[in-house]
Order: sequence, then structure tokens, then C-alpha cells
Amino acid sequence: MGTTERLVVDLPSDLVEGLRESVKAGAFSSESEAIEVLLRSWYGPDEVAERDIVTLRAFVAKGIAETDAGHVIDADQVHVELRTRIKAITDRRG
Repeated sequence: MGTTERLVVDLPSDLVEGLRESVKAGAFSSESEAIEVLLRSWYGPDEVAERDIVTLRAFVAKGIAETDAGHVIDADQVHVELRTRIKAITDRRG
């Protein structure tokens, strides 16, 4: 990582609470790490492989089809799964 800068942001209370719970649960070592991981995930690598785009499109299409069919998952369960996936991506990137 290069140099760092301090950034102050205003977030809704529920997002701050979720962020702090993620850190407390051990998904991230700090609030800063959580936000860094989320931003890096949002922006993605400089060059995204076509196979990754195809995989993502298939994943989204499956989710839409499942929702249309009435198959939904509790939001808390989804958050746990997303945190796990984000952590796995971070671990792979080192």
C-alpha cells in the first residue's frame, strides 16, 4: 500500500453500527480496513477478466430468477455470506 490519507465521512447510524459489528465479529481488523476492502471490491482490479464478468452476470441472473420465483434469503444471512466472501477475496489478494 502507498501513502494513506485521513478521510472523515458522515454515514447513517445503521451503516456505522453494521461496520462496527463486522469489526467486532472479526471480519475485519479495523473500521479502516473494512472500508478499504469494500472500496477495493467496489472499484475492482484495474483489468477485470471477461470470465469474471460472465460469472458475475450469471450470478446476478440467478439471483433475479430466484427472487422472481419467491425464493428469498433473510438479509442477516446475506450479510454474513457477503462478509465471508469479501474476506476471502481480501485474503487471496494478500
